[in-house]
Amino acid sequence: MQSSVKKAVLASGLAASVAIMALTGCQTSSDRTAGRQLDDRIVNSKVKDALDDHPMYKFPEVRVMTYGGVVQLSGFVASDEQKARAGELAKKVEGVHEVINNISLKPTATGRETGYQQDQQRKVDADVKVDTGTNTNTNTRINIK
Repeated sequence: MQSSVKKAVLASGLAASVAIMALTGCQTSSDRTAGRQLDDRIVNSKVKDALDDHPMYKFPEVRVMTYGGVVQLSGFVASDEQKARAGELAKKVEGVHEVINNISLKPTATGRETGYQQDQQRKVDADVKVDTGTNTNTNTRINIK
C-alpha cells in the first residue's frame, strides 16, 4: 500500500514538473515565436541559396539577415549592377516581405587601380588618342579620379 502511494506522489510530481517545463520552455527570449524564428531561418537560407546559385554573379561577401520576413542584405560587391541584382534575387524568394539592401561597393586600395579602373583608364586613353589625332608613338595619359 505504501509503495502505491509513493508511486502516485512521484507520478504527480513528475507530471507537474513536465507541465511547468512545457509552459516555460515555449517562451522565447525575443518578440518572435519559435515558429516565426524557424520561418526566418528558412527564408534566410533560401535567400543565401538564391545568391550563391546565380549563374552570372556570386555573392560571397554579402551577408543575409532575416527578421519577421524582412531581409537585410549587407556586405560588399564590385558593381552597382551586382547590388541591384542581389536585391532582385532576394525579393523573389517566397516568404520575403521586404528587402533592405545595405550592400556597399568594394573600396579600392589607395594608390592601386583595380582591374575595372584599369580597363576604364585604357578606354579613356584610347578615346583621347582618337579625339586629339595624336599618333600612337605619343603617350597621352589623363588621370581621372
